[in-house]
This record gives sequence, structure tokens and C-alpha cells, in this order.
Amino acid sequence: MSTTAKTPGTGDSGNSDFARAGAHGQSRSVPRSESEDPAPKRRAGRPRTSVLSRRLILETGLRLIDEVGAHGVGMRAIAKELGVRPSALYNHVAGQDELVAGVRELISDRIPVDMFVREPWDVALAEWAVGYRRTFAAHPPTIALLAVLPLSEDSVTSQMYDTVISALMRGGWPADRALTLMVALESFILGSALDLAAVDDMMDPGPRRDVPAFSEAYRSRAEHLAARGEGPAEASFQLGLRALFTGFRAEYAALGLAPTSAGAHEAPPAHR
Repeated sequence: MSTTAKTPGTGDSGNSDFARAGAHGQSRSVPRSESEDPAPKRRAGRPRTSVLSRRLILETGLRLIDEVGAHGVGMRAIAKELGVRPSALYNHVAGQDELVAGVRELISDRIPVDMFVREPWDVALAEWAVGYRRTFAAHPPTIALLAVLPLSEDSVTSQMYDTVISALMRGGWPADRALTLMVALESFILGSALDLAAVDDMMDPGPRRDVPAFSEAYRSRAEHLAARGEGPAEASFQLGLRALFTGFRAEYAALGLAPTSAGAHEAPPAHR
């Protein structure tokens, strides 16, 4: 998977390791003897957080990424948010690599895959694309970070991929083509998730006159979408999905396989 995204926010040297771990796949194990800031004093009464757990650490990391961007989140930032010493986190998460991988597992686990057990491969694949896009669009700073991270050995994401590829192979796709097809669709999904998270007028060329074709196309599209009550990200996603599935069906036919389900390229809308 590959795509690019701007990740807002910068943190101190300890926090920026989160993004570096995702980009380079290198753990930063912090010795427990390393100098640490003292844990914030707890107020009297109920504890500030629930009992510390791996799940709580990962959920906190994901929330902070959404709030400040991947470059502003690390083990120290999470510890500060939870009101504990950084060393306490290492009882549950081994380091930055595991933190990044764990955040990806949280997101992947939210992508629906149940359609693959009840629908033909093409119908299920279109539904999966919509759910995948919607899930990642809810966490845009994670897209570029997680899209280039190698899978861990016990990855939940691998189980999702296995479900998708198994359905494609049951539908008649050879194993190698099934994987290539899935990656092609996934690349489109991730780019579309970024588009869904962007403002609608991101591509507005403004009043300039040196790009007449672009300006005319932008105005024409705006008028057309306004008449239909549709956003630009959704229109682009639906058009791209139709084009992809037209190609998938043509490839399927070229392999001498049976026709696919009619209308499978029409994905349900993913409202912004």
C-alpha cells in the first residue's frame, strides 16, 4: 500500500519516534533506567484512567494521532495523557513499532468483512471498499503512516486480507491475480479516504486565468454536483469504483471465468 498525506503537528524528539517507526519499521526500545519525567500526581478520589492495559494504550495513541497527528504522538505523550510514567507502558507495549502496529490493528478490526461470506465476490468487494474507505477516513493522519508499515506476524490485518483473497479465489480468481487485484483496489481506497477527509473546495483554482481548462472543469463539476446534491469526493469515488470494476470484470472474462453479478460495481454511497 502506498499513499501520501500531510500529518499535522510536531512533537518533541520522543514523540516523533511514532512516525519514524511507522516509516522505517525500526523499534525504539527505551530502557527502563532511562531518565523519565515524574508521573503526574493523581487527584484524590477515583483514578484518572482505567486500569492500564494494551487496549487502553492503543486507543489513547489513536485518539492522540487524530488530535495532533502522528508526528506529535509517542510513548511519552501517551503516558502523559494517561497520567503514568512512560516505563509503565512497556509492560504492555514493547516499543514504537508495536504501538504503530497495534494502532493499525485497531483500525483494521473496524473494517467490515462479513459480506464476503454471503455475497458474490464482486458485490462483496464493492461493499468492502466502501467500509474500508469510511473507516480510514475517520482517522486521516493514520493513512500515510500505516499504509507503508510491514505486517506483523500476528496481524489482524492479515486475517482481513485472507478473508478477501479467499472470497476472490472461491470466485475463480487465481491466487496471484487475487492479491494483485486486492492491492490495486486498496490503493484506490486509501487515496479516496484522504479525499473524503479533505475540504470540498480543496482543488478550487481561484480567479487565475492561466489554467482555463482546469477552471472550466472545476466550475462545471461544481454546478453538476450541486444539482445532484453530491459531494466531489463521493462523485470521484463512485466514478473510480465503476471504472475499476469494469476493468476487473474485463480481466475476469479474459481468464475465461463466468460472468460476475450485474451492478456489482455500484457501491452504496459513503456520506461525508
